[in-house]
Amino acid sequence: MKGIPLTLAAAWLGYWQAQAVAPSFVDFAPVEASSLPDEAEIKFRISMMRSPVNSGYDADVRAYLSRYLTYGANETEAILGRGVVYLPVIEHYLELNGLPGQLKFLPIVESKLQPHAESTKGAAGLWQLVPETARSLGLVVDSKLDERKDPNRATEAAIKYLKRLYKRYGNWELALVAYNCGPGRLNQAIQKAGCQEYNQVKYHLPSETQTYIARFKAAMYVGTYHLQHGLSPAMPDLTLLNSMAARVYGVISLKKISNITGLSMATLRYLNPGYKSDSLPARSEGTFLTLPKDAWNSYLDAIQKAAPKA
Repeated sequence: MKGIPLTLAAAWLGYWQAQAVAPSFVDFAPVEASSLPDEAEIKFRISMMRSPVNSGYDADVRAYLSRYLTYGANETEAILGRGVVYLPVIEHYLELNGLPGQLKFLPIVESKLQPHAESTKGAAGLWQLVPETARSLGLVVDSKLDERKDPNRATEAAIKYLKRLYKRYGNWELALVAYNCGPGRLNQAIQKAGCQEYNQVKYHLPSETQTYIARFKAAMYVGTYHLQHGLSPAMPDLTLLNSMAARVYGVISLKKISNITGLSMATLRYLNPGYKSDSLPARSEGTFLTLPKDAWNSYLDAIQKAAPKA
């Protein structure tokens, strides 16, 4: 693809799409826990699971797992399917930054692996970043483009933020809750607790944040052991599954791309949820464009033919 360099994330995406398996899980509010199958085995697996946070098992973890593995299993499999598309991208950026691979499950807690997700508090994307935080991390959030909804750019930014939080607090329990409620609130909780021990700080955090580590543990468990519970990915839309992202440094016109490739405008908007306009300006740092793999050749051929001859 001369002229539009593909990221390594796109290459990994293609590999995992070919494998057609990836872990994930779904986030629900905790409810009265149903009976978990083989609960003793679940406890043992959690104790042996690679994890950046402590491997304790409590009522909150049990409540989330109960839904993920029993009456919420259908939606869990839907998110396992989205993991086929997005988790390889996240794994790439985590490895690039030297962070624990299990953090790939965090955006499942945040957004159920939906790049178009928006919260009532103004957060958006896989990583549920608010505009102020996103802009401070170098993302574009304006009238034409919202890079919080771009899986590549948002992941780059979120991992940069996580790395910064870990450096600041020194352990992943505090770094993750800071990601959820903000460093300001965490600092207040630390001051009230009089220490930085997570098990004491926890009870001074907002109620939603108090269960955040439990949700993350449930995410890791289901992402790691879903096959042992008879859960498998529900394959996502084939258009999304067979797509690939690359940076484009020039002007992007979805109408022009539609004419060249034969793709509908609706499909192009679906594949590029961060585009708030059908026409985007050139950017020196590039803008990620996602197209079905077989559409890239047509697009690149047209670009090369239109380029001025040397």
